[in-house]
Amino acid sequence: MKPVYNKLDILKAFRRLNIKNGDSIFITTSLGILGMPDTKNKNLLLVSSIWILKVLKELIGKKGNIFVPTYSYSFTKKRKIFCPKSTRSDVGYFSNFFLKQKKIIRSNDPMMSIAGYGPNVNNILLKTSNNSFGDNCVFERFLKLKKLKCCHIGLGINWIPFLHYLDWKNKVPFRFDKTLSGHLINGEKRKKIKWIFYARYLRKETVADGYKIAKKAVKKKLYISQKLGNSKIYVINYKSFFHFSKKITKYNKWLTVEGPPFKI
Repeated sequence: MKPVYNKLDILKAFRRLNIKNGDSIFITTSLGILGMPDTKNKNLLLVSSIWILKVLKELIGKKGNIFVPTYSYSFTKKRKIFCPKSTRSDVGYFSNFFLKQKKIIRSNDPMMSIAGYGPNVNNILLKTSNNSFGDNCVFERFLKLKKLKCCHIGLGINWIPFLHYLDWKNKVPFRFDKTLSGHLINGEKRKKIKWIFYARYLRKETVADGYKIAKKAVKKKLYISQKLGNSKIYVINYKSFFHFSKKITKYNKWLTVEGPPFKI
């Protein structure tokens, strides 16, 4: 297998995508799809992760922020324990790599936690409501960051970070507030808490599908993209994308799932 990208390629791609000083980046990755990085190190995912994070930090500078999903779905598991410092992420290699870095803050959400690095992460990630997608959740707070950009590396356009928050705002008929309980561990403190998760009715019609909305965003030229390795990096402004999605789902709340609609 031949190498298909290196650190300089990542830098060039991000620059063409207008990632610049002061930006906030919500980054999602599927590194294996990119292909083989140009390195002698056998841990290819580690090398790719180091390159991506280092380049991003260089470009956004000291005023920028980096956010990474570190979802663990802890309160649906047997132990029902969540510790921001030690609970592993269930959403890929890069998220767990990011959690091991210095000066990382992670939200207390036992289901949909997000980790961050930068000067504004405390205001976004800490002291939220006990609701993954309700008022004062992280996905709502993200709307306060004018320069927040969603950056999908290798994932394509079908992954939308605010999708279930959009559903909650639209009060869709195929989801409902479900109260979960478990233990939150912070340092030496352990306490039992209740958490609200916007769960779906378990039918094939309610499986999340962001592609229909994303295709419409592509037609409106809200996305920009650059090739990297065997795949692409897609970038879109979080706030603009959310308000666009809210507008087009106003009269069709089923756009976020596979469908077709059914009576509940």
